[in-house]
This record gives sequence, structure tokens and C-alpha cells, in this order.
Amino acid sequence: MRADTPPPTSSSPSDFRTAVIENHWNDPPKKIFHKSTDHLDDTSNVQDIANIISTSLTQCKSTFTTGPQKRIVDDTTRRIEALLKQLENNELSDEVVRSLHNLSQALESKEYTKALTVQTKLMTTEYDKHGNWITGLKRLIDLTGKASA
Repeated sequence: MRADTPPPTSSSPSDFRTAVIENHWNDPPKKIFHKSTDHLDDTSNVQDIANIISTSLTQCKSTFTTGPQKRIVDDTTRRIEALLKQLENNELSDEVVRSLHNLSQALESKEYTKALTVQTKLMTTEYDKHGNWITGLKRLIDLTGKASA
């Protein structure tokens, strides 16, 4: 070190010793303690989800009118009706509704891989409570993909 350069001060930006005092480097960010404000209007959100899923189901019904696919569509219809009833009665948690919103948006934009990803997440977290219609969603995604191909 040269004699004419002063020693570094403790307040220099590269000095880590004061980071705890000044920055609280180990404190979690405040934003994680607040609920997300990106909630959509629940009533319109639920109605949009129901409309998109119903439209996809109608498309499948009109495409698959005979054979084994018709039986799958009929079973899927029964399963999806249970979902639509729970949506209508607001019996689903906010997290499930958000996932269904993402899934319905993916269905509407024909992003079937994304829709399956959301369905798989629902399957792993909510199957105990909603396994019947989650299976119906899987079939609906598959059938909608085949119908639009």
C-alpha cells in the first residue's frame, strides 16, 4: 500500500461489517408478509372459469359423438358438472380458484401443456378433496386437444 492512500473506511460499499447495521441483510422482505393484491374480481373470475370450461366441454361433446370417446366425454361431463356446482356455490379455496383461472386461460389460448401443468399441481395438492373433478379436468384437457387438432 502506498503511504499517500488513506486506509479504507468502514462505510465503504465493499465493507460487509456494517451491512447488518445498515441493511438488515437477513431480514425477509416486507412484501412476503402481505397478502397478494393481484386478486381478480371473484365473481367475474369464477364466471369466466365456468364459461371457458363449459365451452371446452361443449366442443368435445360436438366432436366426439360415437364410440369410446363419447363414453369418456359423458363421464368427463359428470365430473366437470361437480366442479361447476362447487364453483357456483363458492365452495373452493382461493388457491384452487386461482389455479382453475390459470388452467382455463391456458385452455382458452390452446396451451394444453401449461393446462396440464396446472392440473398436475392441483392433482398433487388437492386430490384428496377434489379428485373426482380433477380427473375430469385431465380428460377435458386431453379431449380438447384432440378435438382442436
